[in-house]
Amino acid sequence: MLEEMLDKWRRGARGPLPQLTHVQLLNALVLIDQEGPVGRRALAQALQINDGVTRGLLERLAEQGLVEVSEGTGVKLSRQGKETLQKYLKQIAVRKIMTLDEIELVPGKVSVGVHLAKRYRPGITGLSQRDEAIKVGAEGTLTIAVVNGKLSIPPDNKKVAEFSPRDDARIRELFRLSENDLVIIGLGKDANRALSGALAAVLSLEKR
Repeated sequence: MLEEMLDKWRRGARGPLPQLTHVQLLNALVLIDQEGPVGRRALAQALQINDGVTRGLLERLAEQGLVEVSEGTGVKLSRQGKETLQKYLKQIAVRKIMTLDEIELVPGKVSVGVHLAKRYRPGITGLSQRDEAIKVGAEGTLTIAVVNGKLSIPPDNKKVAEFSPRDDARIRELFRLSENDLVIIGLGKDANRALSGALAAVLSLEKR
């Protein structure tokens, strides 16, 4: 979906949006969905892009009927926009996105967790996910898998409960996990960077 949207914009009369990435586009849709109506300047700051690119992004989303713009209150997803986003998130196995604030496993960082259904595979180390998160301004990620009923941290599958029983219980309660599910936790100085990192890590799994 993301590639189709960006390709349509590249071939359109307006031309491409400079340097807008798949992660930024998905991040924009998720942020607008969660926080809308949101102002253009606030969205630009959250996405770490300039005001002109943000304006172009919102104009294109509005032309496709994915957002509704209200003068004075900001932009929110339309019904079509919500359906499109939810369809895409389901396609990439995302079940829930939630701000966790600070967790004991990684103290001093704001964290955002993304629950992925049945996405754990042997060989996932979490290292490439961490690297992709850092590229977009986050401070890394923590990848947690459900292996044999235990919350485990690849690649050596250390048990979360051994480090923090509180986090183990909280993550299980918030995400209602099943065997071979993943929770990718983005870490950052603020929730926006943590979300960007988590989404970048999720999209990196789609390239595997």
